[in-house]
Amino acid sequence: MASSNPRGESASGPDAAERAPVGEPSFNTVLGLTAGAAGEVVLDTRPEHQVAPGTIHFAILATVGEVAAAGAVGAPVVPAAISLNLLSRAQPGRLVGRGRLLRRGRTLAVAEGDVLQDGRLVAKVSVTFALLPSG
Repeated sequence: MASSNPRGESASGPDAAERAPVGEPSFNTVLGLTAGAAGEVVLDTRPEHQVAPGTIHFAILATVGEVAAAGAVGAPVVPAAISLNLLSRAQPGRLVGRGRLLRRGRTLAVAEGDVLQDGRLVAKVSVTFALLPSG
């Protein structure tokens, strides 16, 4: 899963965007992720995000939660391990991801991402991230 902020910048920082092929949008941009209020990640789902009529694919929920969790770390990261709990069926509409840093060490960080729809928790993601060297 690509770890980057909702603006589509690469997880490895602004320099990585310079290494990306010109004109190619990031995974998060193509998916439709945007920055919301107070560090939230927002996705207005599209028909291609559905696994069945009226049901959003689990990978979309995992990505929203993982990107929100990555944002809470506050450093360039890539996921090393991820756990996803699907708590309720997500339907087409707006999804909001909220991240929370649990612990950050020298090389690893652990964070959670909650995925909400209409104020209801639909998925919870726990992620262990490897911190990338800056610069």
